[in-house]
Amino acid sequence: MTQFHLILLMFFLFISGCAQKISPIDSENPQWKNQLKEQTNWHARGKLAFISPQERQSANFNWQLSNDKQHLILTSFIGTRLLELTEHKDYSELSYDGKIYKDDNSSALIKRLSGFTLPMSQAPYWLTGTVVNDTNEYDDQQRLIATTWVDPQGQVWHAKYQTYKLYEKMWLPSRMTLSHQNLTVKLQLNEWQF
Repeated sequence: MTQFHLILLMFFLFISGCAQKISPIDSENPQWKNQLKEQTNWHARGKLAFISPQERQSANFNWQLSNDKQHLILTSFIGTRLLELTEHKDYSELSYDGKIYKDDNSSALIKRLSGFTLPMSQAPYWLTGTVVNDTNEYDDQQRLIATTWVDPQGQVWHAKYQTYKLYEKMWLPSRMTLSHQNLTVKLQLNEWQF
Protein backbone atom coordinates (compact mmCIF):
# COMPACT_ATOMS: atom_id res chain seq x y z
CA MET A 1 0.00 0.00 0.00
CA THR A 2 2.89 2.36 0.81
CA GLN A 3 4.38 1.71 -2.61
CA PHE A 4 1.03 2.68 -4.23
CA HIS A 5 0.95 5.96 -2.25
CA LEU A 6 4.51 6.72 -3.31
CA ILE A 7 3.66 6.12 -6.98
CA LEU A 8 0.54 8.28 -6.64
CA LEU A 9 2.53 11.08 -4.99
CA MET A 10 5.15 10.96 -7.76
CA PHE A 11 2.39 11.07 -10.38
CA PHE A 12 0.82 14.20 -8.83
CA LEU A 13 4.21 15.89 -8.51
CA PHE A 14 4.89 15.14 -12.17
CA ILE A 15 1.50 16.49 -13.25
CA SER A 16 1.84 19.67 -11.19
CA GLY A 17 5.33 20.20 -12.62
CA CYS A 18 3.92 19.97 -16.17
CA ALA A 19 1.15 22.47 -15.54
CA GLN A 20 1.95 25.86 -16.99
CA LYS A 21 0.24 29.06 -16.06
CA ILE A 22 0.15 31.86 -18.62
CA SER A 23 1.96 34.76 -17.07
CA PRO A 24 0.34 38.20 -17.16
CA ILE A 25 3.27 39.40 -19.31
CA ASP A 26 2.38 36.81 -21.99
CA SER A 27 -1.38 37.39 -21.96
CA GLU A 28 -1.63 41.15 -21.46
CA ASN A 29 -1.00 43.24 -24.55
CA PRO A 30 -3.02 46.46 -24.49
CA GLN A 31 -2.18 47.11 -28.14
CA TRP A 32 -3.36 43.71 -29.43
CA LYS A 33 -6.37 45.14 -31.32
CA ASN A 34 -4.29 47.70 -33.20
CA GLN A 35 -1.63 45.09 -33.89
CA LEU A 36 -4.30 42.71 -35.29
CA LYS A 37 -5.89 45.38 -37.51
CA GLU A 38 -2.49 46.05 -39.09
CA GLN A 39 -2.09 42.43 -40.20
CA THR A 40 -2.42 42.14 -44.00
CA ASN A 41 -1.03 38.62 -44.26
CA TRP A 42 -2.36 35.68 -42.27
CA HIS A 43 -3.18 32.02 -42.62
CA ALA A 44 -5.99 30.21 -40.77
CA ARG A 45 -6.93 26.53 -40.72
CA GLY A 46 -9.96 24.85 -39.30
CA LYS A 47 -13.38 23.37 -39.97
CA LEU A 48 -16.67 24.86 -41.06
CA ALA A 49 -20.22 23.63 -41.40
CA PHE A 50 -23.02 25.09 -43.53
CA ILE A 51 -26.38 24.34 -41.92
CA SER A 52 -29.74 25.09 -43.52
CA PRO A 53 -33.19 23.50 -43.12
CA GLN A 54 -32.60 21.52 -46.31
CA GLU A 55 -29.06 20.24 -45.77
CA ARG A 56 -25.87 20.24 -43.79
CA GLN A 57 -22.37 20.29 -45.33
CA SER A 58 -19.04 20.41 -43.57
CA ALA A 59 -15.43 20.75 -44.68
CA ASN A 60 -11.92 21.58 -43.57
CA PHE A 61 -10.62 24.95 -44.66
CA ASN A 62 -7.29 26.55 -45.37
CA TRP A 63 -7.81 30.34 -45.59
CA GLN A 64 -5.12 32.86 -46.45
CA LEU A 65 -5.07 36.63 -46.71
CA SER A 66 -2.19 38.19 -48.61
CA ASN A 67 -2.23 41.94 -49.28
CA ASP A 68 -6.05 42.12 -49.16
CA LYS A 69 -6.53 39.14 -51.51
CA GLN A 70 -7.96 35.87 -50.21
CA HIS A 71 -7.19 32.28 -51.06
CA LEU A 72 -9.60 29.66 -49.70
CA ILE A 73 -9.35 25.90 -50.08
CA LEU A 74 -12.13 23.61 -48.82
CA THR A 75 -11.41 19.91 -48.45
CA SER A 76 -13.45 16.93 -47.30
CA PHE A 77 -12.54 15.16 -44.08
CA ILE A 78 -10.61 12.55 -46.07
CA GLY A 79 -8.57 15.27 -47.81
CA THR A 80 -10.35 15.50 -51.17
CA ARG A 81 -10.29 19.06 -52.51
CA LEU A 82 -13.86 20.38 -52.84
CA LEU A 83 -13.11 23.86 -54.14
CA GLU A 84 -10.38 26.45 -54.34
CA LEU A 85 -11.06 30.18 -54.50
CA THR A 86 -8.34 32.66 -55.47
CA GLU A 87 -8.86 36.42 -55.55
CA HIS A 88 -6.91 38.38 -58.15
CA LYS A 89 -6.69 42.14 -58.71
CA ASP A 90 -9.81 42.44 -60.90
CA TYR A 91 -11.60 39.10 -60.53
CA SER A 92 -12.01 35.93 -58.50
CA GLU A 93 -11.33 32.44 -59.78
CA LEU A 94 -12.88 29.26 -58.41
CA SER A 95 -11.74 25.74 -59.20
CA TYR A 96 -14.62 23.31 -58.70
CA ASP A 97 -15.19 19.79 -59.99
CA GLY A 98 -12.23 20.00 -62.38
CA LYS A 99 -13.38 23.28 -63.98
CA ILE A 100 -12.37 26.94 -63.53
CA TYR A 101 -15.01 29.64 -63.01
CA LYS A 102 -14.49 33.41 -62.87
CA ASP A 103 -16.49 36.34 -61.51
CA ASP A 104 -15.78 39.81 -60.15
CA ASN A 105 -17.44 38.82 -56.83
CA SER A 106 -16.14 35.96 -54.65
CA SER A 107 -19.40 35.58 -52.70
CA ALA A 108 -21.47 35.31 -55.90
CA LEU A 109 -19.04 32.75 -57.30
CA ILE A 110 -19.27 30.53 -54.21
CA LYS A 111 -23.07 30.79 -54.08
CA ARG A 112 -23.44 30.00 -57.79
CA LEU A 113 -21.36 26.83 -57.55
CA SER A 114 -22.03 25.54 -54.04
CA GLY A 115 -25.45 26.98 -53.28
CA PHE A 116 -24.20 28.47 -50.00
CA THR A 117 -23.75 32.14 -49.19
CA LEU A 118 -20.57 33.37 -47.52
CA PRO A 119 -19.76 37.09 -47.03
CA MET A 120 -16.29 36.94 -48.58
CA SER A 121 -15.55 40.65 -48.97
CA GLN A 122 -15.88 41.15 -45.20
CA ALA A 123 -14.18 37.84 -44.28
CA PRO A 124 -10.85 39.37 -43.21
CA TYR A 125 -12.82 41.33 -40.57
CA TRP A 126 -15.39 38.83 -39.31
CA LEU A 127 -12.90 35.97 -39.35
CA THR A 128 -10.43 37.87 -37.14
CA GLY A 129 -13.10 39.51 -34.97
CA THR A 130 -12.16 43.04 -36.09
CA VAL A 131 -15.52 44.12 -37.56
CA VAL A 132 -16.12 47.83 -36.87
CA ASN A 133 -19.81 48.45 -36.35
CA ASP A 134 -22.18 50.25 -33.98
CA THR A 135 -23.83 46.92 -33.12
CA ASN A 136 -20.62 45.37 -31.74
CA GLU A 137 -20.70 43.77 -28.29
CA TYR A 138 -17.45 43.13 -26.42
CA ASP A 139 -16.32 41.14 -23.41
CA ASP A 140 -14.19 42.53 -20.58
CA GLN A 141 -10.99 41.96 -22.62
CA GLN A 142 -12.41 43.99 -25.54
CA ARG A 143 -12.87 40.87 -27.67
CA LEU A 144 -15.82 40.96 -30.04
CA ILE A 145 -18.61 38.61 -28.91
CA ALA A 146 -21.43 39.64 -31.28
CA THR A 147 -22.02 41.91 -34.27
CA THR A 148 -24.39 42.51 -37.17
CA TRP A 149 -23.63 44.05 -40.57
CA VAL A 150 -25.02 44.38 -44.10
CA ASP A 151 -22.88 42.98 -46.93
CA PRO A 152 -22.54 44.66 -50.37
CA GLN A 153 -25.43 42.52 -51.68
CA GLY A 154 -27.74 43.95 -48.99
CA GLN A 155 -27.86 40.77 -46.89
CA VAL A 156 -27.88 41.09 -43.10
CA TRP A 157 -25.31 38.93 -41.31
CA HIS A 158 -24.97 38.15 -37.60
CA ALA A 159 -21.77 36.85 -36.01
CA LYS A 160 -21.31 35.40 -32.53
CA TYR A 161 -17.90 34.55 -31.10
CA GLN A 162 -17.87 31.74 -28.55
CA THR A 163 -14.15 31.35 -27.76
CA TYR A 164 -10.81 33.02 -28.41
CA LYS A 165 -7.15 31.93 -28.22
CA LEU A 166 -3.99 33.95 -27.88
CA TYR A 167 -1.68 33.92 -30.93
CA GLU A 168 1.43 36.09 -30.96
CA LYS A 169 -0.07 38.15 -28.11
CA MET A 170 -3.26 38.84 -30.12
CA TRP A 171 -6.71 37.44 -29.31
CA LEU A 172 -8.16 35.54 -32.29
CA PRO A 173 -11.45 33.64 -32.59
CA SER A 174 -11.31 29.87 -32.20
CA ARG A 175 -15.08 29.22 -32.39
CA MET A 176 -17.69 31.39 -34.03
CA THR A 177 -21.09 31.27 -35.74
CA LEU A 178 -22.31 33.30 -38.72
CA SER A 179 -25.98 33.46 -39.61
CA HIS A 180 -28.08 34.93 -42.40
CA GLN A 181 -31.83 34.22 -42.67
CA ASN A 182 -32.09 30.41 -42.37
CA LEU A 183 -28.38 29.70 -43.01
CA THR A 184 -25.92 29.10 -40.18
CA VAL A 185 -22.18 28.76 -40.72
CA LYS A 186 -20.22 27.35 -37.79
CA LEU A 187 -16.45 27.79 -37.79
CA GLN A 188 -13.78 26.19 -35.66
CA LEU A 189 -10.41 27.89 -36.14
CA ASN A 190 -7.63 25.55 -35.07
CA GLU A 191 -4.55 27.47 -36.16
CA TRP A 192 -3.50 31.04 -37.01
CA GLN A 193 -0.19 32.08 -38.56
CA PHE A 194 1.11 35.56 -39.36
